[in-house]
Amino acid sequence: MELLLITGVLLFVIIAAADVLGPRLGLAAPLLLVLVGVGLSLIPATHGVEVDPEIILQGILPLLLYAAAVSMPTMSFRRDFGAISGLSVVLVIITSLLLGLLFQWLIPDLGFAWGVALGAIVSPTDAVATSIIKGGPVPRRVVVLLEGEGLLNDATALVMLRTAIVASAAGFSFWGVVGSLAYSVTLAAVVGSVVGVANLAVRRRVEDPTVNTILSFTVPFLASIPTEAAGASGLVAAVVAGLVTGVRARASSARATGSRIGQNWESINLIGEGAVFLAMGFQLGPILEEVSEESVGLGCWWGSPRPPWPLPC
Repeated sequence: MELLLITGVLLFVIIAAADVLGPRLGLAAPLLLVLVGVGLSLIPATHGVEVDPEIILQGILPLLLYAAAVSMPTMSFRRDFGAISGLSVVLVIITSLLLGLLFQWLIPDLGFAWGVALGAIVSPTDAVATSIIKGGPVPRRVVVLLEGEGLLNDATALVMLRTAIVASAAGFSFWGVVGSLAYSVTLAAVVGSVVGVANLAVRRRVEDPTVNTILSFTVPFLASIPTEAAGASGLVAAVVAGLVTGVRARASSARATGSRIGQNWESINLIGEGAVFLAMGFQLGPILEEVSEESVGLGCWWGSPRPPWPLPC
């Protein structure tokens, strides 16, 4: 228990310090957190410690995507919906399929379905690069496009990954893949909409801002958990619930408590994003060490006194 408490306190301190020191060092806070995570993974005491992906996928991502969806500017989102959907859905699907063909060509024994699964993993926009761009002097419309694209690209990739894995087991079927995608997205949109409307109905009847804030933390999970249980995309459901809440709250009496809830969500967002980037860095070290043991590419120089470029092994 003490170890868990110490870990939690250190996590908060590191995230807060990175947010403050990053700009002073000329580094984006997410990149600094990734570097810190890599450093932590090299400490002998942390060897063998693994971060369960489900903690990120089901515990943190729904919160982050819901928070981003709620704060999304309604007019800007509607204006750029075509571009956002193209970047976050169509482009991810096309990229996954093309990468599937490439991986099948490079590794013939892999198969197209597993190639698409691997393509889905690497196709979404890099989160660190996106965060760096959002923090720089870029036009507001570009930031809106990035934020909107970030709402659905990971969800789209996860749907593609799940569909590809199912296809690899049952045999590839184009219409089967299309049907699986349609089912996953449609059910998620329905559940997310219902949860979003229900959330607003409750907020209108609960006047205590503190209670409203606590209830708001449950919304993304009320949308994502049952959707995942039904075999659809919980992340898409969380995003839809956030969009419905954000759009209707700005035009209703629920907006009265929005400021206080927003401040609390900013703190949750900072902690959640920081934890994700730390986890990315923490997992990167062991991955590179494993690659080194296999003597492939980057592993030829990682952790060795050789020059930092690939050498024949």
